[in-house]
Amino acid sequence: MPQSVHMTLSETALAGLFFIQRYRYLTTPQFARATGQHYSTAAGQLRQFERMGILAFFGNTRLAGNGKTPKAYYLSRKGWELLREESGISEDVIGTYKEVKVEARWAPQMYHRLRTIDLLIALEVAVRNRPHLSIVQTYLEYRRIKRGSQIICETMDYVDALETPENKIIPDAAFILENTETSRRALFFLEMDMATERIITASPGKQTNLRQKFFQYDRYLKSFRYAKTYQAYGEFRLFTMLFVTIQEARIENIRRELSDLPQDLSRYYRLTTFTRAMEDFLGAIWQSRHAFDLTAYSLVRE
Repeated sequence: MPQSVHMTLSETALAGLFFIQRYRYLTTPQFARATGQHYSTAAGQLRQFERMGILAFFGNTRLAGNGKTPKAYYLSRKGWELLREESGISEDVIGTYKEVKVEARWAPQMYHRLRTIDLLIALEVAVRNRPHLSIVQTYLEYRRIKRGSQIICETMDYVDALETPENKIIPDAAFILENTETSRRALFFLEMDMATERIITASPGKQTNLRQKFFQYDRYLKSFRYAKTYQAYGEFRLFTMLFVTIQEARIENIRRELSDLPQDLSRYYRLTTFTRAMEDFLGAIWQSRHAFDLTAYSLVRE
C-alpha cells in the first residue's frame, strides 16, 4: 500500500498536477500555459516536484543532429496520491493511477502527440476565459482502455455497425463541451495534421490519405454510431470534426481536393492552422470544408 502524502499545495500547483493527470504528461511550456504561470516559475515548480518524488519524466535525451527531445513530466504514484488527497476532486474526475510506460527511445509519434496536447491545453485556456463553458470529458488516442476483452485506443470506434478494420476510426482526440447556462453539450473530434499524409493518392486504397479520413468521418456522421458510443455524456445528434494543420496553403489545398465530398456535410467540419488555434481555440478562426465558404467561424456562441 502506498504511503499517504501530507503536503499543502497552492491551487495553481494542484491544477497543474490535475492537468498532468488528465493528459498523462506535460512539457514545461504546456504546464506553464495550463497553469497561467511564467515559464521560469513553472520550470522551477516542476523541478521541485521531481526532487520530491511527485513527478518523474521521460525525454530530455539527445538525438543525432536534432538536439534534445522535450522533457515530459508525469505523475508518480506519490503525486497521484497527493492530488487525490489535497485537491478535493473526486476520483471519478481525477481518474485512477496509471503508470506511464517510458519507451527506451523517443518515438517520432511523440511530436504529434505533444502537438495534440498543445491544442487541448489551448482549449483549456479558451474555456477558462469563458466562464459559461466547461469541459465535461476528454479522450486521447494514446490512452488505452479496456472494452470487452480488448485493450484499445480510447478514441477508437467504428463508422457503422459492422466492426471491421475497414470501418475503424481513431481520432487523435475528442472532447465534450457544456454551456453551463443552458446545459447544452457538444461533441468534438480533433485531428492534428503534421503535413506528412498526402491529401489524395494516385492509387486509392493502397495508401492512407486525408481524403479517406474525411470520407470516413462522413460515414461516421451519417451512421450516428457516435451517439451510442458517447451516450453516457449526452444526446448527440451531430458532432464537429476539427482539423488543425501547419500552413494556410495546405488548408486551401485540402478544401479544393475535397470539393467532391457532400457539401451539405461541410458545416460539420472546421479547419484552421496550429498558430491560430493556439491563440484562441474557440474563437472565429475556423473555416468550413466548403472550398468557396469564406466565413470565419467560432466553435461556440459568446
